[in-house]
Amino acid sequence: MTMYRGRVHAPRWLLVLALVGASACGGLFRVGPTIAPLISARYLSVHLVAGDTADAQEKARLPTLRDSLAGALPAAWALATQGRGQLFLRNEGDIDVELAGTNGTSALTQHSRGGKVTSRTITVHTIDGNRRLMVPDLMATTLHELGHIWCCYGPGTSGGHWSDPEPTGFSYVGLMFPTIRCQASVGSEPVCPNAFSDRELSEMGLGSP
Repeated sequence: MTMYRGRVHAPRWLLVLALVGASACGGLFRVGPTIAPLISARYLSVHLVAGDTADAQEKARLPTLRDSLAGALPAAWALATQGRGQLFLRNEGDIDVELAGTNGTSALTQHSRGGKVTSRTITVHTIDGNRRLMVPDLMATTLHELGHIWCCYGPGTSGGHWSDPEPTGFSYVGLMFPTIRCQASVGSEPVCPNAFSDRELSEMGLGSP
């Protein structure tokens, strides 16, 4: 998912709503879940790495971004899944997540051989236009792309997202619409949605505790 945010000229104290996200993450036509039965949202392992293509400023940021995301991701996954899922960081994880120090559209990609999925990779871009993204932006994107392993397909969806009208305003709940709405104030880190909705949890096989 590409992260974008419109510039709003406002006093520091004024809280504004900013759009973070893009229609159809990665521009991919998603025809169905990319999961194999062995991958479970209840016990998910992730290999988190920093990419090696970036400008000098982003190369300097990437280790800190990776360490911050790694330190927060297990707790963020537990919160996002209402305590129904656990996430572990491992060198040999169920899925690789790469922080790419470039501008682009974040996406989940599956790699196949002989018609069978052999591995999956999530690329999370750390730059949106001329804006270098912060950890809350990157966390929301990472959770969203992890959610795409299971969600959202079939009736009521389009391109891996919900097709019904998006809620207006800010909410902590709901990560699988085409855009993610974050709250931002000038000079502060954004506050982004951090929990999957009940129907998203159901799609992920986490419909009950």
